[in-house]
Amino acid sequence: MKFLSKRLSNYTVFSSNLDTSKQILSSGGVSLFIENSLASHVQDFKSHSSRLLSVDLYFKGNVKLRIFVIYIPPPAESVLRSDTIDLLIQQLTLTKQAGFYHAVCGDFNMHLDKYYPIYFNQPQIASKHIHRLLFHLLSHGYEDFTPINLSDSLGTFHRNDHITRVDYVWSCPLLKGFALTACIFNAQDICTSDHNPVITYYDMSLLYASTKLARARQLKRQTRCVFKFDSVTDIQWTEFADKADALCDVLPSTFSSWHINQMCKYLQSRILKAANATLPSSIVGNNYTSKVPKDLEILTQHYRFLNRLMHSIRLLRKYPSTYSVAHEHKWSIHLHRLQNILQLYKKSLLDDLSNLSKSLRGFHLLQEKEFHDSSIRAHLDDRNNNFETDLSSFIDSALSRTRRRITLDRVFIDHPTQPQLLTDPKDVDDAVVNHFQNFVPIKSTPPVSIDTLPDRWFSAYQPMDDVSSSIYDSLMNSLPLMNGYPPFLPLLTVKPLVLP
Repeated sequence: MKFLSKRLSNYTVFSSNLDTSKQILSSGGVSLFIENSLASHVQDFKSHSSRLLSVDLYFKGNVKLRIFVIYIPPPAESVLRSDTIDLLIQQLTLTKQAGFYHAVCGDFNMHLDKYYPIYFNQPQIASKHIHRLLFHLLSHGYEDFTPINLSDSLGTFHRNDHITRVDYVWSCPLLKGFALTACIFNAQDICTSDHNPVITYYDMSLLYASTKLARARQLKRQTRCVFKFDSVTDIQWTEFADKADALCDVLPSTFSSWHINQMCKYLQSRILKAANATLPSSIVGNNYTSKVPKDLEILTQHYRFLNRLMHSIRLLRKYPSTYSVAHEHKWSIHLHRLQNILQLYKKSLLDDLSNLSKSLRGFHLLQEKEFHDSSIRAHLDDRNNNFETDLSSFIDSALSRTRRRITLDRVFIDHPTQPQLLTDPKDVDDAVVNHFQNFVPIKSTPPVSIDTLPDRWFSAYQPMDDVSSSIYDSLMNSLPLMNGYPPFLPLLTVKPLVLP
């Protein structure tokens, strides 16, 4: 982990303490890598054992997120396995009582697909001591999102032609509402591990800052007005502009003679009056936080619904005996909502749920990127305005700047037989990390000879058989003189072009 953490400079690593006792087969050890932009929110991390680690992140609005990383030993180490399971159940209970959003990820060394039939059809056996962890998770509302690419040929563990799934990401009842989808990343071609990682995507709106209530409490206000900018029509924008112009009845000469603070207060009062008179609005409580535009919020809800629907279909296909009469009523409601979604997007290519989910996923990412871009532009405009009108706010924003970096949005892997274009952010990050770990030399000293190069570069720099090495002999010959001067002398008098 130290080797990996030194090469991932944009991540902060949190690790458990190793068990150095001699009564066990392995010393254990689990770690969690958190991007530096989120690592600043880490308030506490605890190594409960060498195989269980928890990291606590705190965000504005009293949002507390706890992430557990666990490794449960295989059945061969029965005592250590039982102790680890009991410790995890105990910590999950305490975490739920403390009101944390939380998730559990890691190697469970358990087969959930074999336990599902027991849980649904044999409740007495399902609650036995040997199944206590999976029974606790399912009975308390935890959910593991079935990866969309789950297949017999792609699991999370493979050894000796035996493929199965033992790695999971469990989300608590509070957090699972923000889960979007999950997938298994095929890492067999880029590393020697016998595990494939599980990637679970969550909606970032969980981490958005909530509105502070101090000012509202001082004024004893319980509600506030919020303008519905996403519902404003062109006619309403025109009416708003005309109304604002009519309310600004002060002569320009008088306005220019005022102090800057008086100008801002005057314009603010006129703009609010015009907005209250023309723009649509609603009254909300002080706890309301405007997170994302309405269309993006609706799109996210549709995407979550389709993923839950596909998860139910997979379970019914795998375990038909779990079908009951309750499914008929539930599916009649799902069918009506699904028809509304299909009619809303009006895409003839969306023939099945799988294509619909993938299309909405891409549409969701596009809309989210547009929203982030517009937010960045809005913050830039605010910063420029603060420079002119409010230097104090401008200085505060300038001092709170974070490290910037260049983000690659696509990577082309020039493979001799299987070239590949990656656009998924996670795939791009993994490919870049793999490239710099395996292909970019760590030492800056050049190789002594071509024989010391890696195989990939050796074949590229090896001399071609159809080119004779004698073509380079003339390079060492002295240059002929033309009129007593070398032919390249005029070139030395030309001023070089320097690019900025």
